[in-house]
Amino acid sequence: MTDLKHCPHQWTQKDSFIPVWVSSMPPTTVCPQQNHAVTPNPVFPNHATLPTCTPLEVKKTAPGTVLVTVSIPTESIFTLPTKALEIKMIRKNLRITQCRFFNHLPPVCGIPNDTPKLFLGGFVRKDIQYSEPIRQTATTVEGTIKDFVIDLPFTCVVDLGGTHSISPTLFNQQQEYEFSSTTSLPLGFSPKDKLISGDLNEFNVISQQYFNTSPNCELIYSQINEMDDPLDRVRLPGGPFEEGFFRTVQEKMIILIQLRLTFPTEFNPPHPLPSSRA
Repeated sequence: MTDLKHCPHQWTQKDSFIPVWVSSMPPTTVCPQQNHAVTPNPVFPNHATLPTCTPLEVKKTAPGTVLVTVSIPTESIFTLPTKALEIKMIRKNLRITQCRFFNHLPPVCGIPNDTPKLFLGGFVRKDIQYSEPIRQTATTVEGTIKDFVIDLPFTCVVDLGGTHSISPTLFNQQQEYEFSSTTSLPLGFSPKDKLISGDLNEFNVISQQYFNTSPNCELIYSQINEMDDPLDRVRLPGGPFEEGFFRTVQEKMIILIQLRLTFPTEFNPPHPLPSSRA
């Protein structure tokens, strides 16, 4: 027989009261969550040959500071979620997601030399307000205001040309060295002769590492000049003869960007290794 006095406390609280009208209600339908694939960076394709943009100006403004002005033309086609009578207003904001500098190699006589490049990427956030027609007569149109936000990506590689304001990339170096060794020769050589050479049993090396720093990129100014044209505009049935609606929009933009690249102070190694001979 179990002694209830020495047993741990048992919770005996009954369920809370549920009204009849609650229990008689049909269960709520819950839609399963859809697993949407998330792209880490939807701006850049997996594989692409990026267009090269020639900057309008590459100007040195201070030691280690370069001002880059570039114009990027873009084009895109997007679809509004509902039919639109007309676009009321578009607010635009530029977002830079990539500003990565690639330096050129030091010039070598007889070998073609490239120029420094700047990989640019980002998108224009557009907040579009438009009117959606809901009813019309022969002389009037009634509508509601809709809001639609879309991100329009762009990519470009800026050719910085032969500017002399960029510090060169310093490369790691490793060179071996050895000491002279003198040993006696085996039988068959004159006792006065000695073997003079490097010691094959030793391994001596000197290494140098340079830790290059990427330039700091700042967005100074942007300008967006755009044209939006409907591609599928049709006449509004039963409405005024001049009215129509559309959903597909073709957009052309010219994005003017001004960036400031700040490079670290150029490092002059105190004892650079001499170039190795072939």
